Amino acid sequence: MNPFSRFLIYFLAVARHGSIRKASEDLRIAASAIDRHILLGEQALETPLFERLSSGMRLTAVGELFYAHANRWAKDFESLNRQIDDLKGMRRGRIDILAPEALARVFLPSIAARLKEQYPGIVLNMHIHDNAELGERLFAGEGDLAFLLDPADLRDLQVRSMLSFPLGVVSLPKHPVTQHSSARFSVCAEYPVIVPEKPLALASVFAKLEADTLVNPNVISGANNVQMIKSLVKAGLGITILSYLDVMDEVQNGDMAFTPLAGAHIPPFRLALAHDRARPLSAVARRVADNVEAEWALLRQKMI
Repeated sequence: MNPFSRFLIYFLAVARHGSIRKASEDLRIAASAIDRHILLGEQALETPLFERLSSGMRLTAVGELFYAHANRWAKDFESLNRQIDDLKGMRRGRIDILAPEALARVFLPSIAARLKEQYPGIVLNMHIHDNAELGERLFAGEGDLAFLLDPADLRDLQVRSMLSFPLGVVSLPKHPVTQHSSARFSVCAEYPVIVPEKPLALASVFAKLEADTLVNPNVISGANNVQMIKSLVKAGLGITILSYLDVMDEVQNGDMAFTPLAGAHIPPFRLALAHDRARPLSAVARRVADNVEAEWALLRQKMI
């Protein structure tokens, strides 16, 4: 069932493609019919939605506003269909999860495997983006749930669960820093250090530690990718500051060492599972959230 008018369907297609011709090819509808419905819609609204250029169709300011709301309506209706399916007792559904790259290797695969085993009919779509973009994408309706690393602003989010990971010095197993049960940030001045860079969430954490402690790190390299940072540590280039989540597998395998940071200025690194407060979770999304919380219980047992 599609309750949307032909005008809205045609409008979304033209806005997405920036061309009536391309929208016509996508929808398999005559271009003249699409153009006619767009014009009728603009007449009803008493304002143009597109600028008609030689290169194609460009949204006006009103068109941009209308497009944002129309996309949200379409997403909400898709969510409604999922909830209706759940009420019918159907063991199927789809969920879109937003996550940062840091979770792609150490966390999301186990979640996907667990869900596939318990709910084989559910299609699980993982969308990996920069951590800083996730909140905005969630509000835009691009996902049902989002994993957010060290979220700064949770006012418009409904946080389902929160997990904290210690920060620590990551090094080779035989590095001198591993002789101690904990380390202070000042070790970054004593040994060569690989600095996390933006867009990694740890970049701002490292900068704050540097400012709070007045330590001048012995920077030998920087990288904006956690896997690259770990590779540089394994190559013997230096130590780094990461969360335990980032190196859990390597530590358990004995390939790297993790020495917790100590001191009054050391905050935990938080991982939040959240959804848009304005959009209720479907039954499928609630099942996924329940499984995430179960997975987090296992993670807590593995942490130092």
